[in-house]
Amino acid sequence: MTTTPCWTWSARVLTAAGLALIPWIFVLARVAGAYPVAWVGLDTMEAIGLVGTGLLLARSDRRRVAVAPATAVLLTVDAWFDVLTAGPGAVLAALRYLAWSEASSGV
Repeated sequence: MTTTPCWTWSARVLTAAGLALIPWIFVLARVAGAYPVAWVGLDTMEAIGLVGTGLLLARSDRRRVAVAPATAVLLTVDAWFDVLTAGPGAVLAALRYLAWSEASSGV
């Protein structure tokens, strides 16, 4: 049984966000300071999760209820690591970004 995808705005945004991370992953591989493999791996998992959630949402696949929260956890962990690894002056800006990204991720 095949299902014709229904590309709602949320499915498009999630898929586009995941695809937009791909060039960033290559940049990150070259410029990441400490632990580049960890950062590249985390961002790769985020991209896969975002694209996967978008595709599953477009197909109205029930598995999206497992992939979406896992992706949200990865994005939250990434934001938290950004806060923890930020310099003293950048902590407030990183916390604002974390709050903004969490508030805007409610799909």
